[in-house]
Amino acid sequence: MTGGTHRGPLGLRRQRRTIRFVQIVLVATAAALLLFAGYAWGRSAGYDAGSRSGEIDAPREPSGAQTLVLGILGLAALGGAVILQGDGTVRIPTPARLDELAGRAERQAIERAEKAAETPPAESPPPPPPAPRAPAPPAAS
Repeated sequence: MTGGTHRGPLGLRRQRRTIRFVQIVLVATAAALLLFAGYAWGRSAGYDAGSRSGEIDAPREPSGAQTLVLGILGLAALGGAVILQGDGTVRIPTPARLDELAGRAERQAIERAEKAAETPPAESPPPPPPAPRAPAPPAAS
């Protein structure tokens, strides 16, 4: 969880580079999805023109849902890249902030343990009676 270093949190420069890389990947993915959505939309428009011309071996009509889903995914990827932009600053957790987060997690764990200790355990059914034993075979003399 330390990003390959054992000396503490990552430096600001490295975090910014990583965020920029993820943004580039998201924008490239969005561009590919939107291009493919445009291609699918063009195919559906071409299908209409082909079916009007009376082609004998026309393909099956393309789905409009494919174009819609590709467009939505492309826009979501672009939105993710914009959200990653943020205010341009990267916040490194300070030791005081880490202590605060650890203290809050400890308090929640203690509260959960106290709540579990207050609730009585569920009643379990009594154990079944022991099965009768078969009589021992007679001893051979």
